[in-house]
This record gives sequence, structure tokens and C-alpha cells, in this order.
Amino acid sequence: MTTITATYSPEDNKLRLYASSRLDTETYARVKAAGFRWAPKQELFFCPAWNPNAADLAEELATDGEIGDEDKSLVDRAEERADRFDDYSASRKADAEAAHQAVHAITDGIPLGQPILVGHHSERHARRDAEKIETSMRRAVKMWETSEYWKRRASGAIAAAKYKELPAVRARRIKGLESDIRVYRARFTPDPKQPAILQERWNDPAAPADRVKVPHVWCSPRGGRGGNCVPADSLPALEKYYTRWIQHCEMRLEYERAMLEEQGATALLAPKPRSAAAQLPLCNYRAPGGLEIENIYHRGEMMHYPQVEMTQAQYAAINIDYKGTRVVGNSHRVRTAMQRHTLVCVFLTDAKTHTPPDPQEPKPREPRFPASLSVPKSEPDPTPAEYKGHVWNSQGQGQDNAACEACGEKYSPEAYAAPCSKRPRSADFDAMRQTLKAGVQVVSAPQLFPTPPELADRMVKEADIRDGHRILEPSAGTGNIVWAIARAYRRGSPYRTLETDFRLTAVEINYSMADALRRSFPDMETAQADFLDVKGRQFDRILMNPPFANGDDIRHIMHAHQLLAPGGRLVAICANGPRQQEKLRPWIEENGGTWEELPRDTFKDSGTAVNTVLLTVDAPREAPEPEDIGTITQQVRALAEQNRILNECAGMEPEPADFAAIREAADLAHGEEPEPDDDDPDNRMDAGDDDDPDYSLPEPPEPEAVPEFTLEPTASIPAQQLALFGPGAAA
Repeated sequence: MTTITATYSPEDNKLRLYASSRLDTETYARVKAAGFRWAPKQELFFCPAWNPNAADLAEELATDGEIGDEDKSLVDRAEERADRFDDYSASRKADAEAAHQAVHAITDGIPLGQPILVGHHSERHARRDAEKIETSMRRAVKMWETSEYWKRRASGAIAAAKYKELPAVRARRIKGLESDIRVYRARFTPDPKQPAILQERWNDPAAPADRVKVPHVWCSPRGGRGGNCVPADSLPALEKYYTRWIQHCEMRLEYERAMLEEQGATALLAPKPRSAAAQLPLCNYRAPGGLEIENIYHRGEMMHYPQVEMTQAQYAAINIDYKGTRVVGNSHRVRTAMQRHTLVCVFLTDAKTHTPPDPQEPKPREPRFPASLSVPKSEPDPTPAEYKGHVWNSQGQGQDNAACEACGEKYSPEAYAAPCSKRPRSADFDAMRQTLKAGVQVVSAPQLFPTPPELADRMVKEADIRDGHRILEPSAGTGNIVWAIARAYRRGSPYRTLETDFRLTAVEINYSMADALRRSFPDMETAQADFLDVKGRQFDRILMNPPFANGDDIRHIMHAHQLLAPGGRLVAICANGPRQQEKLRPWIEENGGTWEELPRDTFKDSGTAVNTVLLTVDAPREAPEPEDIGTITQQVRALAEQNRILNECAGMEPEPADFAAIREAADLAHGEEPEPDDDDPDNRMDAGDDDDPDYSLPEPPEPEAVPEFTLEPTASIPAQQLALFGPGAAA
């Protein structure tokens, strides 16, 4: 036998039915028809709001024949609900993590935001992977968003329960119940000022077909506003029905008042003083141009009210629903009325005229909700700024093998999904969300072999990048070298875009990969062009991994060397083949560069086993550094002084050839060419005058201040070449 317990809670105004077993079909249908709903997690039926029909059915079905009090408080139920929501959140979070792991298992090391390259993948395999990646990413993002939704619902459940218990909220609920009682009583109380009228029972479905007119009375709670015309013979039935509602509201009022008294806040039920707007003086004055009055529905917005003139009798004849007052300048009120669907301000011609007071500054508004409401909040994901020391980055590639400075953990390529336990998980799903906007791309790139992250870090170290340098990555590809520069020279959080004190330019011929670089590095100058067509620019550092097929790396490296600024450095990877050994290596060694053979498996993960070389070469300088000029000047002065002292001691005159050499060295140190002597075909200096036996070489003047050495290019850049680098190239 099924036993049913019925309860009612005045805190949330809900009826509940607890059944010991499954209800039979007929009872279940009656319960559903009365407005009850099934709560599977709580295993009970509940009615969202009390009503007489649901209360009668609950009392009838209850085994003991009465409706008892609910044992659990509103906060207890809210905490149970929050626990259920936390379970939902944990389940969806686990689903999101599983989908996240599936994405990285399929990508096989391809970072988010980069295309799948058809070159070391078959095209059919790449297309299939792209579909799987996109499907898994959408599921991961959806599950993560659902997890965050249930987390917010858990916090909101407890917050709502605590909000309802606030004294101010309880006082407003009491006043609302008092208003409901007045409304219910007016539903069956005729207005004595309105006479009865004869009309048909148009709203009575059981009315006879002859449509006989019967007496109707006007029942209204507000003296003529918002009422109903009710048949006089229906008043007893209405009174019986609404009396149930009034009794229920009175019972709730008794409970709420007792709770408010226990909280010591009964003063909140005292009548409020008249509002500040109602206490302002009501003024009557002429305003031919109308008045600018603040919109009561949109704070800060002003409305123009034209003024009309009328007598007091005319204004009194206007229905109360179409007239009122408005505040002007926070200092006084004026009469308003609705005329021809337009709000106007009114000047009474037969009433006393006033002088409007000066406008006043508005008083600050008090907060509607008290600050005493304490809501438990879930811990947010840590901000990236708090974890600058972590070795991972938002793209998931190129992590150092060293321990994380923030938590001591080490990065493991096999477990990318969690390289650091303190990593904000929302960043992963944000990256997925951004990738989904553009979709997973499949790009044909048969000669693209991305630079391994460890080798890219090594290249950046060899480049010795300084602030103010202009840097070029001429075959950017997937951007591994650019990411290495970002890791080595980032400013602030690794989640932010590249923020350095040098200018970085990337060139990539493939449109899709160039577009991916623009999205990953919006502050970088990215050009979608063939690097061999780029001319007219000079760079202080060039880091490159050119294509190897058909000796293209030789042509790319030689062309890159032509773009180096004086004193610049080129760091490049090339194939270690016969042509490179024959043409490229002698040229590198002749220019003082380095040629380092890399291990055979360096590019194994990138899809090739070709032997490679890491080379560096510097461009010659056009002039010595300032410190070199100073050293030469000091040596020339010391030599001249030493020669003078020796001559004085030996009483000998210096040979012209010696002074000529010294003078020529001093001129060269200051950047001056020696002037030829017409009387001396050998361009030797005069040995001196017989009248001046103590002749000595005059001390050379102090060298002029050498301007700061810069690497700005001197050659002009044609407009057609600037177009290769986008609108920022001319800067």
C-alpha cells in the first residue's frame, strides 16, 4: 500500500507530496492536473505555489488526512540543491576534460590554431582528423560551459535562499501579502459608488443560451481602477473561493511577522515617510517654451514637455489615469496631463502663480539591496598575471624541460593536457573557442617542416636579440621560431600577445598559415608573400628555416644575407647536402660564420630525416665602433709624444716619412683623407724649418663626438616592396 505525506512550507509557499512507492495511473494523472511536478533527485512531487485546488488534493491524498509542516528550511534545501548542482558541474567538467584529451590525442602535437599540414599527412587522413578535432573541440567547449553554468547555479541557489531571509526582503514580502489580501477581498465586494447594470453573462461558460441580461456590480480594489463587472448572483461563490486565499495569506502573514520580530526588524513595517518628490512644492507658472523634465523610466534622459493652459475645472475633468505631476530641477513639481497622446505640462489660468525655485543637485541614491548579503562564491580560475613563472604557454608548444618556477613541476610532452597543475583550465577552452571560430584548417604544404621547439629556442639564443632590433622570420610557417622569440623575450604573462621592445616581421607564402600568424600575433607585422620577392628592407636579426627542396635553402639564405643591416646577424637552418657543402659552407666560413651539423633525428617529429646544419653569419660593419676610434686616437697621441721626447733627447730631427705615417694615421682615425703635397711627389711631410730646430708635430685636435650608432637602413624602399609587408611597413 502506498502511503503519501503532504507538507507545506511558508518560506517558499510550496506544497510537497512524499509517496512511499510509485503512484497508480489515475492518482498520477490527478496529481499532474493539479499542478504538481516530479523532482527525481528529491523523489517527491511539488507544487510551485499554493492554490486551493492543489491544497484540497494534497489533503485528500495524505494518509493522515492533513497537510503538515515542512521539516527542512529554505537554506537547507538550497544547500542540498547546491550540492546537486556541484555534482552536475563535476560531471560536465569530467566530460570536458575527456573531450579535451581526445582533441590532443588526435592532433598528434599540432598546436591549437595551426592548420593540419598535408605534406607529412595524407590528405584523406588530414581531412578525417580535421572533422574529429572540430567535433571533439565543440563537445569540450560545450561541456566546459555547462560545467561553469552549474557552478553558477550552485552559488545562486544559496544566494537566493539567503536573500529571502533578509529582514528588508521579508518586510517587503509582508507588505505584498497585505496588498494581496486587499485585492482578494475586493474581488467579491461591490463598489457602493457604482450602480448595478444589466448585461449578459459574457464571461460565464455555463450561461443559458438565451443570453438573458442579469444585474452586474462593479468590484474594484482601488475605487474605480482595475476592477471587474461581476454578476450579482455570483458574489457568494466568489466570496467562498477568495476567502480561502485570504485565509492562506493571513497564515503566511502570521509566520512572516513572527520571523521578522525574531530578527528584531519590525520597524521596517512602519509607514514610510512621504517621498522626497512628493514633499517638493507644486508650482504653477508660465513656460511658453515648455519644460525639460527627466524621464522617470530612463534615468539621465531628458524629455520635452510642451505647456498648455486650462482652467481648474478643465483640469479636474481629466481622468485620474491621464494626469499627475513631474519633478523639475529636483526643486519643485508641475502638473502634467495626457492630451492627444502627448504628455504636456499644465498652467492653470485661474490659480495662483508661483515663481519656480532654483534647480538643486540630486541627492545620492541609496542602494536597493543591503550590503549584508553574503554569498559564497566559487573560486575563479587564477589570473595569468599570477603565474608568470610557468614554463608553458597558451599554444601548448615549446615548453622548457626545466622545472616550473611557480610550482616545481616539469613539462612532459606525453601529458600536454596538464603540463602544470596550476594552469588555468579556462585558458585551454578559450583557445579552443577561438580556434572554432575560424575552423580547423587543412593546408597543403609539402615542403614545410616546422622547426622543433628546442632548436627554435637555440636559434633565438644564438641570435642575441637586443632591444631596438628589427627581426625577420622569412619562412614563418607555423610560427615555431616566432613562439620561441615570444618565450625568450615576453613581457608579463605568457597568455598575452608578443610584447617586446623590438620590431618583428614574419613572411609566409601560404595564406592560411599567414592568417593563423596574424591571429596569434596581432602586434606582429605579417606579410603573405614569397620571400625571394622581398627587397629594399634591412634587418638586424634574421632567423629562418627555409625550404630544402632543389637547393632552395641556398637561394633563401643568400637572399636573406643581402637584407642584413651592417653588423646584423643571420641564424639559419639548411640541409647538409653536397650542394650546400660546395656552395654555402665555403662562403659562410669565408665571412667568419659558423657551420654546426645537427643530429640526424632533429626533424624526426616534423616528418623528415634529412641531415641539417645550424649556421650563423654576421654582416660586416661599415665603420668601426666608437670605442675603436677612441683607442686609435690615444695610440696616435702616445706615438707622437714618444717621438717628440726622443727627438729632444737625441737632438735629432725626425724623418719626414715617420711624421707622414703618424699624420696619416691620425687623419684616418678621424675619418679624414690626407691632403696631397704638390711639392712632395711622395706625399711626405716637410721635415721642418731651419729657423725652428725644436719643431714637433702639433697635437691633433680632440675627436668630435661620434653619433650613436644605429642600424636604420639608408636605402629607400620602393612602394611595390612596402606593399609586401602591409600598412605598417612604412612606419
